Amino acid sequence: MPAGFLHPAAAWVLVLGTLLSLLVWWGLARSQSIEADRRFGMQMELRQLHLTRQVEHLLRLARSFQGLFLASHEVSAQEFSAHFDVLHIDQGLPEVMSVRYEDCGEHAPRDCAAPIYLQGRAGRLPPLPEELAEIDADSRDRNLTVMHPPLRQPDGRVLLQLSAPIYRGGQGDPGSVERRRASHAGHVRVLIDAARLLDASHTHDADTRDLHLLLNDVGRLTDGLPQTAWHPIQGAPNPAVRGQDLHESTFEVGGRLWHLGLERDPVDHRVDPLSLLVLFAGLALTVSAAVLVGWLQQRARRSEAECRRLDQIVAGDDERLRSIARHDGLTGLYNREAFQDLLASRLRAGASAGSGRLVLMLLDLDRFQKINETLGPLAGDQVLSAVGERLRQFSGESVLLARLGGDEFALLFQDPALVDEAAIEAHARDLLAGLGQPLQLGEHTLRPGGSLGIAWAEGGGAGDATDDIGLMTRADSALHQAKRAGRSQFRIARAGTVATIDGLRLEADLHHALERHELELHFQPQFDGRTLQVVGAEALLRWRHPRLGMVPPDRFIPLAEESGLIVPIGRWVIDEACRQAVGWSDLARRPIVVAVNVSVRQVLGDDIVEVVAQALARHALPAQRLELEITESLMVGDVAQARQMLSRLHALGVSVAIDDFGVGYSSLAYLRDLPVQRFKIDRSFLRQVPQDGGSSRLVGAMVSMARALEVGLVAEGVETIEQLDFLCEQGCDVVQGYLLGRPIPGDDFLHRLMADDFGHRGRNSSATP
Repeated sequence: MPAGFLHPAAAWVLVLGTLLSLLVWWGLARSQSIEADRRFGMQMELRQLHLTRQVEHLLRLARSFQGLFLASHEVSAQEFSAHFDVLHIDQGLPEVMSVRYEDCGEHAPRDCAAPIYLQGRAGRLPPLPEELAEIDADSRDRNLTVMHPPLRQPDGRVLLQLSAPIYRGGQGDPGSVERRRASHAGHVRVLIDAARLLDASHTHDADTRDLHLLLNDVGRLTDGLPQTAWHPIQGAPNPAVRGQDLHESTFEVGGRLWHLGLERDPVDHRVDPLSLLVLFAGLALTVSAAVLVGWLQQRARRSEAECRRLDQIVAGDDERLRSIARHDGLTGLYNREAFQDLLASRLRAGASAGSGRLVLMLLDLDRFQKINETLGPLAGDQVLSAVGERLRQFSGESVLLARLGGDEFALLFQDPALVDEAAIEAHARDLLAGLGQPLQLGEHTLRPGGSLGIAWAEGGGAGDATDDIGLMTRADSALHQAKRAGRSQFRIARAGTVATIDGLRLEADLHHALERHELELHFQPQFDGRTLQVVGAEALLRWRHPRLGMVPPDRFIPLAEESGLIVPIGRWVIDEACRQAVGWSDLARRPIVVAVNVSVRQVLGDDIVEVVAQALARHALPAQRLELEITESLMVGDVAQARQMLSRLHALGVSVAIDDFGVGYSSLAYLRDLPVQRFKIDRSFLRQVPQDGGSSRLVGAMVSMARALEVGLVAEGVETIEQLDFLCEQGCDVVQGYLLGRPIPGDDFLHRLMADDFGHRGRNSSATP
């Protein structure tokens, strides 16, 4: 055994293993004991159930023979034997030794003669004992079939006896006790071998080989006679048996209680070989495990010094790798990732501590690309190293310095001296001046210069920029302004750059607006120029921001155009407009058209015809109830492509309107050839109508041109009574504007349409643009 066996860990393994082995051994022994008790209980229940059923069967047998004598005054031995054969006593009940009839006449039971009828395998039986006379007399007086106490025969057998009284004259129950005594003729008795009766339920289980069966006559139910002694049926009773080794059950026969007992010798909780094998196997495994643990501990102690040395090497390498990962290999300054983390931590620490102003300066070298191209990359690397060293000398150890990549550097100040903008500007001039000192590279003398972009955060994040990305964005925007201004310039991020940051955040929120169900459609009604009845509605997109409220369309629509989000948003607008427009015409009892604006990017970046066809089919909206509004700029780029797309829409049944007509690149040539159904006059043409004669003549000319080209004309932006009267006099087809109706949500539009609550009310209310 190794010397390390006595190590504390090995000792604990040995102790715990021994305890675990004993616990498993005790569990097995306990489970075996519980299983033995369970099987013992099941055996008792089976025997008691079988005995009860057989006794009930034998009772019915005794009453059957009683009925034979009740049916006739005279019963012959042949009738008795035939009745026995009919009941198949010999084959069906092997435990029945005999069935006999005793005719006592006028004598007492003890003076009865030998039985006159006897059937069974036992032949003649010895006379009944005298102590049974009282039970027979009680059976006669109460007209009951009863069971007698067990009888032990000289040959060792134990017999049970069932008897039923017989009365003269075929009377089943003569009536009173006196009449029963007077008409009593004898008893039909059934004798049973108790051992065979009880063995019929034996399961031959090894756990019940040494069981003892006991039967006890408790006595009558009414007078509470004292209990008699137990009558052993199998084996001999064990007076030491107590508790769980003895089971008793009670059953009743003819008004008398009987106890059936099943006992076994006291259980010796010794375990079988399997439990002992488990115990010794567990102990052997425990000793083996302890030896192994000791050996491993000895090996561990021998290699502890080597492991410590390796840990030191790994720690040094890890520190070196972390330094390499966080620093620029050329200048030794922090790299972009490390600087971003440090900037964020400084902002968080400053915000919690309420420290002074954090000033961020982004430096980009001037004409660095020219140095690389003229003197080569090696000279460029020397310049970068020299710039990094000058920044260290100028800034001191309290300033965070980083090379963000290429020729771009970052400086983060938290200096109490930089308390106002004048101090920051003076510091920036000194930095640029120190950076521009002559630098000798071989035979070449260079004067490195740079541009600075400056931004700051008050209290480490409580001012203009609240996070590292916002601060970097503002400083980068200022850097671009400085580079556009010329060489060796600096610019400070003003309030205007905040709008750029807000625009970026708003664009990020717009990415989730559709999936969060923040977009919705409002509908502005369109009216017939002659009857002023509603004939359509223009679907207008609105964004209900959870924090900003309703965002104006002129603020988020350009963001959607630039980011490409206008394509999925446009699909949703077309689908939602078709969904809400279903049934409008039925409610208004006239055709109601829904107009949807389609952007150029949506048309070029998506199959607009397929999108429209799917939306119409999905909501079962007739194609003539949908109108797409497109701008004139779509026609200028590729007239052939535009003509093909408009032709497909026309074949689909959808009408097309030219939006903002007159402000783009209107050409009568393509307007004449393209399948366009309506022109939409821009609101800018109506502002001076009818006060300004030139504007009025221009609008009149547009109306005439539309009539000549046989297309409809829609005038939007109608805000005064005079504008409405002028358009109606000119014969404009459709008008819309704040005078007639503002954009309202789809549910409100539907309710007003159901109530026929649309119409011209401009003369009775003031309209505000």
